[in-house]
Amino acid sequence: MSQMLGPIHHWLYNQIKTVEDREVKVVKAFTEKYGVEVKELANDIRGEYGELKDDSALEDLIVNSHIHPWLEGAIDTAQTREAVIVKELMDKYNDQNLLQEIYQQHGAYLAKQSGEDITNNDLKTAFEALQNTLVERMPCDRLSQVIQDDSNKIVWRHNSRLHTEFWQKVDVSIELMHQLYADWIKGFMRTINPQIQHERKITNDYYEDIFTL
Repeated sequence: MSQMLGPIHHWLYNQIKTVEDREVKVVKAFTEKYGVEVKELANDIRGEYGELKDDSALEDLIVNSHIHPWLEGAIDTAQTREAVIVKELMDKYNDQNLLQEIYQQHGAYLAKQSGEDITNNDLKTAFEALQNTLVERMPCDRLSQVIQDDSNKIVWRHNSRLHTEFWQKVDVSIELMHQLYADWIKGFMRTINPQIQHERKITNDYYEDIFTL
């Protein structure tokens, strides 16, 4: 199976690991503030919704599975579990400020890692780094598209069900999801270039991430 894996599969797997790493940071921060019961809560959720992949190599996880259904399932699991953990933490502790802080810090942390390979901090380069890091769905799903691509403005439009489907099915506030993801994106982009501005515009049929410089 490993001979059938290409760069795009590892690219998607790394995006899945981004979601899982963010989940780990959330659990760690809430555990430090509220105690070991947070870790126990997360373990129960992982037992129900799937365990973390940790540092496992993609080849070792695939074994005899078909790669595309496996990746689709892994994307579903990671994002659903993230939504459930956010829901349970909000229900129990109602600490949205801490959540927003963690999401923004995690975006900044990953941008610093990406920045080691970035030689130009213009808007296009920063946006490409974001696309390589933020999980969407399978590329063939075509749920996102760039509708404006200028040197000082990029508009990235998403089908309204992107990400939201996982949060809706576990009954989490979509407004909270948009806020947390916007915080994460802001932390990422401004770490690469503090002059980049980000706005998320939401409509019934789609939502847009608008970047200006």
